[in-house]
Amino acid sequence: MFVDTIGFIDRSQVTEQTDFIHDFKIINDDLTCFIMQIKWQFNLRATQEDWDCITTIKQIVDLIVQRSSPQ
Repeated sequence: MFVDTIGFIDRSQVTEQTDFIHDFKIINDDLTCFIMQIKWQFNLRATQEDWDCITTIKQIVDLIVQRSSPQ
């Protein structure tokens, strides 16, 4: 989903430890779009405080597992 949403990153460059802010300089609109896709796709109920400490793909996966609402 990260690769599809951002659009200019090759899938081979992304791992669980990918830090989307530092590794790819993803900020502002691209990051907001990615977060909105995550919230929508997984019916995610996360707070701003949850998102403030997220920097890696693994942290997003962990947040999804912890906070997703049943669909």
